[in-house]
Amino acid sequence: MGEIRKSAPLVHPFAAVMFPNEELHHQSLDLLQKKFGEPLGLGRIFKVMDFTNYYVKEFGENLKKQFIVFREPRSVEKLYQSKIWSNEVELTIQEPKDKQRFVNIDPGYLAPSKFVLFSSKDFSHRIHVGEGIFAEITLLFMHGKFHKMGWTYNDYWDEENRKFLTDMRQKIVSISRGN
Repeated sequence: MGEIRKSAPLVHPFAAVMFPNEELHHQSLDLLQKKFGEPLGLGRIFKVMDFTNYYVKEFGENLKKQFIVFREPRSVEKLYQSKIWSNEVELTIQEPKDKQRFVNIDPGYLAPSKFVLFSSKDFSHRIHVGEGIFAEITLLFMHGKFHKMGWTYNDYWDEENRKFLTDMRQKIVSISRGN
């Protein structure tokens, strides 16, 4: 029988931010830093259209995306609430007269063994973690590298983005060891 620990494991918050222009990008980063603190690392900015046209109707063709891993580890126990927060933030960064989103923030976390994303959408591979939020392991770290799942989105499997996540993973392992 495994021992139940009173404290939840610590993980590093993550966010993927989609934005159509620099002003909204900076506004989103500012709000994320107020919520999660200083970034451990910022990934490259890339075009969403290079991976999918799913968001074109809602956001247009000039949508860009950036991955962010935050320095300060947090308890995983209630981190799913970051998805509730991000949905609320998306509604504040919009024109008051309409309900169109101008940014999309997808939170999750990076741990030594996995990369997890939160979603408000249920699906066969997602586990309900509380308050209508689901979690999915998007990338699994085994045998020295990340492995793709059947549902991993192409931009998370992209070589440059995977290298960024691998580098961030190495940094959090180093931090957890006190280096």
